[in-house]
Amino acid sequence: MTALLAVPCFASAQVVSVTVRDGVTRADEYHAALDPAAALESLRGALASDSTRYDALWRAARETVNLGMLTDDEEQARAWYEASVEYAERAVRQSPDSAQGYQWLSIALGRAALAVGPRKRVDYAVAVRENALRAVEIDSTAAGAWNVLGEWHAEIKRLNGLTRFAAQRLLGADTFGLASWSEAERLLKRAIELEPEAVIHRLALARVYVDLERRAEAREQLNRAIELPTVQPTDDQSRREAEELLRDLR
Repeated sequence: MTALLAVPCFASAQVVSVTVRDGVTRADEYHAALDPAAALESLRGALASDSTRYDALWRAARETVNLGMLTDDEEQARAWYEASVEYAERAVRQSPDSAQGYQWLSIALGRAALAVGPRKRVDYAVAVRENALRAVEIDSTAAGAWNVLGEWHAEIKRLNGLTRFAAQRLLGADTFGLASWSEAERLLKRAIELEPEAVIHRLALARVYVDLERRAEAREQLNRAIELPTVQPTDDQSRREAEELLRDLR
């Protein structure tokens, strides 16, 4: 009887392993096919079998960010970003020495910050920077984290002087004093160097050039962004934003 009972237990463990592996593989296939909803559904199935799988958790964070960016419903977007933060935090807990969890946590927090008030946004900004820095410390090729760091510098510089002063002096965000346009440009160029076909990196750099009134360089980046192939679920959306910004510059 004992021997008979041991066989189903062993088979069950195999089924769980195959189910999780296949779920992650299918998710990557759906992601490549620009279908984040199907990718997330596959990942949820994998996580139902094994809730601790790091490779499924950070991918779930990725897909929920994509879904948040693609919806026009602000409440739904906020819910997607909150879910992404949760997935990414779980990924970091499961594998604290791996970069993808920190990278997607920084991205998810950055998106979630758009829906909160000014004071809470300062707290988010500090966490965004810390997680992005940790990601590139672990993996210097984490292009998404370089993008986040570049955007961090740009967003802080876009704050009006009073808001930035209040953040630094009253809310304890001393790191805000480190923000610079030159760093925003350098870090976004690093992201482009690592992922030259990423529309979102070139769009972010173009916006920095617009802020700096370097319109010719902004147009160059926007034109290149518009010509890039679609490889990520949000590329078409980013390309439309690039086209709109380019029209404004003409």
